Amino acid sequence: MMTEGYIRPKELELGSLLGRFFLLLFLMMIPLAGAACSDGESLPFSPGTVSTSTSADLRISIAGMFTPKETYSIYSELLDYIGEKTGRSTILQQTGSYSSVNDLLARKETDFAFLCSGGYVEASHHMGLVPLVAPVVNGQPLYYSYILAREGSGIQKFEDFRGRRFAFGDPLSLTGTLYPMSRIRLAGYGLENFFGDYIYTNNHDNSIKAMMEGVVDGTAVDSFIFDYLKARNPASVAGLVIIEKSQPFGSPPIVARPGLPKDLRDQLIQVLVGMQDDPKGREILTQLGIERFVQVDESLYESVEQLEAEMTIRQ
Repeated sequence: MMTEGYIRPKELELGSLLGRFFLLLFLMMIPLAGAACSDGESLPFSPGTVSTSTSADLRISIAGMFTPKETYSIYSELLDYIGEKTGRSTILQQTGSYSSVNDLLARKETDFAFLCSGGYVEASHHMGLVPLVAPVVNGQPLYYSYILAREGSGIQKFEDFRGRRFAFGDPLSLTGTLYPMSRIRLAGYGLENFFGDYIYTNNHDNSIKAMMEGVVDGTAVDSFIFDYLKARNPASVAGLVIIEKSQPFGSPPIVARPGLPKDLRDQLIQVLVGMQDDPKGREILTQLGIERFVQVDESLYESVEQLEAEMTIRQ
C-alpha cells in the first residue's frame, strides 16, 4: 500500500513483444550486483547492525543510478562513513526501481535517499521532499544525458534512430528516459511510430550492456556513469560514441523524507559537505568519481521541471 496522497507515476509502455523478449533474454545473462536483495530489502553495513531497524538507525535508499552497479561495494564504504560520523548504524535499502524508492519516502520507511533528478521532481509533485546535497563533477553540480550509438553504425544524430532499436532506462530516469522521450516529441513523432523497437532496462548499467551486446542500436544514459566507466573501465564502453549531449541538469540529489527532524537533516549535510576536508572522506569521494558534495535547493532542478512542462505541452 502507498501512503494516501502519493500517486505512483503512470508506468510507460514496455515496448513490443520482441523488445520484451530481447530484454528478458538479455537480463537472464547479466548477473546484477545486489540481485539477491528483494524489493525494499534492507542490508546492514555498520558493524553489529541487524536488518530490523530501530529509531537510532539511519535508513538510506539508493535508486541504482548514482554510480555503476559494478561499484556496489563503494556504497558500503560511504554508509559506514556516514555511520561513523553520525554515531548511528546505517541500513542500505536497495529497491528495484526509482518509483520504489519514492514509495519508501512517501511511507516514511526510509530516512534519506539518493535519487535521480527525474525521480526527485516527480516525487516533489506529491510530497514535500527536501533536497539536501548533490555531487559536483567538473566543478559544478550538473550532469547530462548522453545519447549513445555504436561506431560505424551510420547513426550520427538522434533522428537517425527512426526505425532502429533503442534502450530506455528506468521509466522515471531523467537522462535515460525523459530526455530521449522529449527528443522524439521534438522531432514530431510519438514513441510507437519512431523506433522500430524499444525496451526498458531499468538502469544505466544494463542500457550500456545492451549496447555492447548488440541488443539495441542506441540508448541514453547518465553522463556520470558513462564518464566513470570510460575512465576506469574503458573496455566496458569501447566502440560507443556520444552523438548528442543534453542541456545541463541539476545533479541527482540526496533527499530527506518528509517530516525528518531538522537536526538529522543538518547532521547529514554537515557530514557529506565535510567529506572533502577529511582524508578518508576524500578517498571515498574519489572512488565515487565525484569531487565533493554541495548543499542545494529546489532551484537547481528548474530545468528538469521545464523539460517536464514542455513534454506535457507537446502531448
